[in-house]
Amino acid sequence: MRLLIILLITFKIFASEPTQQELKFSPSLSPMLKNLVTELYLNSKINQEYIIGLSKNLTSPLDNDFIELMILNSILNTKLNKQYEHVNISQALYNELDQNIKSIEVNLPFSKTISAKILKDIGELLTNRNLREYNAYIKNRDLKVSPELKAFMNRISYLQYWIDTLRKPSSVRNVTLLKTNLEILNSLNRNLSITAATYKKDNDISYISINDIDLIKARRQVDKLLFNNAPDKDPDYKAPQELPEPVENWE
Repeated sequence: MRLLIILLITFKIFASEPTQQELKFSPSLSPMLKNLVTELYLNSKINQEYIIGLSKNLTSPLDNDFIELMILNSILNTKLNKQYEHVNISQALYNELDQNIKSIEVNLPFSKTISAKILKDIGELLTNRNLREYNAYIKNRDLKVSPELKAFMNRISYLQYWIDTLRKPSSVRNVTLLKTNLEILNSLNRNLSITAATYKKDNDISYISINDIDLIKARRQVDKLLFNNAPDKDPDYKAPQELPEPVENWE
């Protein structure tokens, strides 16, 4: 029994939350997809089985341009509000988001990268010559909307969800980002599975893999064993009113 306890404690020392060292990526894999998978794995939104399935759907030769196009398309269409809502594009908004993005944790590499792109787009809107016309239209909705202004407003509508998300308190923001990014990966994986089903593989290349997957699974099981299968407290147990005197000599 004592040996079993020692073994469990030893496993527990090495058992931990998912780490980046557990993941192995091919150098030819899109950095955008690598960051997306890393983020969701580190935050326990996807597991080893999910990654194995995703890797099988990545056919050779790898079309990173197509993969990144699908990811960006999902980003721009995430929670896209068909009814335009006013967003005050200003330097104050830019500064606020800039500070919030700087506080995004390192275990959210995809969110940090995409947020930086969103901030860059807002910076471009700030210097866009249509911003003045946009502000005038907000004050007076009876003004005629030019084709240029309509295109400007469409750009804002694509950014609206991400602006709202990045302005949330960090705890709420992180939960929202992870949920959204999981939807993005699921959408990508579904599209890749369709392509893989009709694609004849010339070779079996693994673009994403798990290092020591069996050992990792064993460690996760130890976590469950220690925390979920602890013995229940004896209902008849009564704590002694007085403790025994300490013994100085164990011989």
